[in-house]
This record gives sequence, C-alpha cells and structure tokens, in this order.
Amino acid sequence: MQAGQLRQIVAIQQPTEADDAAGQRTYTYATTVPKVWARVRNVSQVKSTEGDVQAAGLESYEVRMRYRSEITYDTRIAYDGLTLQVVGIQNVLERDHELRLDCEVAER
Repeated sequence: MQAGQLRQIVAIQQPTEADDAAGQRTYTYATTVPKVWARVRNVSQVKSTEGDVQAAGLESYEVRMRYRSEITYDTRIAYDGLTLQVVGIQNVLERDHELRLDCEVAER
C-alpha cells in the first residue's frame, strides 16, 4: 500500500463495559487509537447488468489501512461525523501489511 493513497484520518473505537451507579453493566465504545491514516470509500451503490445504478438498502463503506491486530468485528471506525461498524475484515495478501474493512453506517 502506498502512503499517498491514505488520505483520510479515522479513529478506531473498541467496545468497553462498565458498571453504572445502579450496578448495571453498560456497554459503550471508546476511542483507543485516535488517529490512523486510511482510505475511505462509499461503496453502497450497486450497478445492474445493464449499467443502471440501483439503490442498496444500507450505506456501505470500504476502509483500507495498514494492518492493525486490534481490529475485530466489534470495532467501529469514526470518520467525518460517521460511525462505521466493521462487518468484514480482509487481511490483504495475508501478510499483515494492509487491511480492507467492509463497514456499514452505525450512527450519523
């Protein structure tokens, strides 16, 4: 992966759990790595075989970044006011060099 392709800065968020005042377990997300260079692309548009653009129900994004071992399916990516939930992880070339994450919008 060439560094010039990584033009956006994203934050990696991991789930955390804590007890509230009533003793109930609460789950939230905390930013663990505040700044990581990545390439973020909206890939939610799908083309038919005739070349017409079709609406895809959910807004999907592809995030590419250098390999990070802490990325799991529980991870969220914060980018430009969006919170993206990781739904797919691909270790490109399986050499722990680059990750391709398939994400869906969790929050705006």
